[in-house]
Amino acid sequence: MRRRHCLATLAALPTATWADSKEGSDLESPYEGLDWQQVLPLHSMSHQHQGLTAASLEVFRGMGYGHMAFSNYYPSKPTYPLQADFTRAHPEVIAAPNAEHHSFLDSGLHCNALGSLLSTGFGREVPAAARAVSPILQRFEGLNLFAGPRPWEGVYRLDVGLQGDRAEAEARLDLRGAVACKLKPGFEEVGAVQQRSLKAGSHSFYLRLQQPVLELELRFDLSAMKVTQLRLMQGCNRPWRESFKAALDGEMVEGKRQGGLLHADGGGLTLNHPTGALKDYAPMLDFDERVLGIEVWNQLTSGFGSSRGFYDHSMEAPMHFYRLWDEILRSGRRCWGFFVKDHNTFGRGRNVLLLPPMTGLEPPQREALALRAYRRGCFFGAVSALAHNEAGEVVAPYDQSGFAFQRLEVIRDAQGRAQALEVAVGGQDAARRPQVQIRLIGEGGVLEVADAARARLALPREASGRLQSAFFRVEAVAYPRTHLQGRELRAEQVRGMSVGQLSRLHDRLVALGSSAVGKDPALRQPLPIADLIFSQPLRRV
Repeated sequence: MRRRHCLATLAALPTATWADSKEGSDLESPYEGLDWQQVLPLHSMSHQHQGLTAASLEVFRGMGYGHMAFSNYYPSKPTYPLQADFTRAHPEVIAAPNAEHHSFLDSGLHCNALGSLLSTGFGREVPAAARAVSPILQRFEGLNLFAGPRPWEGVYRLDVGLQGDRAEAEARLDLRGAVACKLKPGFEEVGAVQQRSLKAGSHSFYLRLQQPVLELELRFDLSAMKVTQLRLMQGCNRPWRESFKAALDGEMVEGKRQGGLLHADGGGLTLNHPTGALKDYAPMLDFDERVLGIEVWNQLTSGFGSSRGFYDHSMEAPMHFYRLWDEILRSGRRCWGFFVKDHNTFGRGRNVLLLPPMTGLEPPQREALALRAYRRGCFFGAVSALAHNEAGEVVAPYDQSGFAFQRLEVIRDAQGRAQALEVAVGGQDAARRPQVQIRLIGEGGVLEVADAARARLALPREASGRLQSAFFRVEAVAYPRTHLQGRELRAEQVRGMSVGQLSRLHDRLVALGSSAVGKDPALRQPLPIADLIFSQPLRRV
């Protein structure tokens, strides 16, 4: 399944230096033709909530992000363009449309649509002050009816959260203007919601709207119960294939085109926090070459990921996403790996785009180059140490690091066959993390290790002459001389550690509070002191 990317429009940009992998070669590299002497590393996000206020934008700029593609939901609407005042103050920042799409009828997946103008869903939450009275009388107006050629747009989800101290405490819910239904193809009706008794806990109802206004009445005893959440929400409510196509190609709605990619040859879809198995994601990756890959690191989902979903309390670092990545690559598929914070603003996880010089280019041209780098796979992932003060509080610039690939080039013989990889890394805080290790990863796991900032990594071949592995990746770590408050950290120790263990190297633990990277205990982790970077895969062809 050979996938080529059309970069023809780059010819109009004289500073662009990318090229396709060499014809006739047996190893396809996303970095082929990159001029490493002039490359611009640009910190980017593929799955990051926030960015809706001036203060939030300034926080992310302070972290060193130069490419902002925020992806909020309820509704899943691109945060694009960025606020005009911020753009004027930071003309160097590149923006891109993006949103997180969810609630598919045939999959529990969430996906991000880098570079897509698609907007889906709805969201309206009743504020805390309005929830502190009984009865709560709420009107949700301007809703879509469950009718016509797009009935899914008339299906909503009502979420009610109740907290009570007594087991017998209950609330009574009445809805007018809608009937309950199933979130499955056809949206089968299951009856009216009248005088519905609700105990303490979380409750959700899918609703078919019969009127453009939903009237809600919620009665409860203020002395025995409080309403912690009351919101009307909506996702895609369509099969994933239909939603993917709308995100990538757009669709006609009432005579107007909606959705689609801003640049036909840039951006695409990412498969978020992939807790499932290869069989779940193979049809999606095969659906379209613009389905780019999976998240390998998601701060909100236990870092390198757990098949259990969010908030894995395992003592060891979960590694499900990381192992799934290599399983997908062993199948011969092209699959880029993405590294994100998700909702955890002050956590870790970045994509670092490798761009040509952009001096003199207008904003649309710079945006196009960034999105083409995502499509091509011309970026690497970073999971870095967290900056902190003497009190152990995480401070700006948080997980920003200059540790980067400075060269990753395929060395070929006269016939164009790949022989080795020339790799150089650097740019980390050399005082805090002076030691470096480079690893070559293939089908068999770690194939070669070099305790140096530069290495020539041989690519093993079978007796037939064929490359031994369906893929190769390069990982590197910059780490201190000590950990655990002064205990020596030697190269032979690091060789025996997984990347999950390396990501948890620390001198102190993060306490719950403003410095913590998460409220749930599973997300409170050792304060990391190492920088890790991950190349995109080079694929045997």
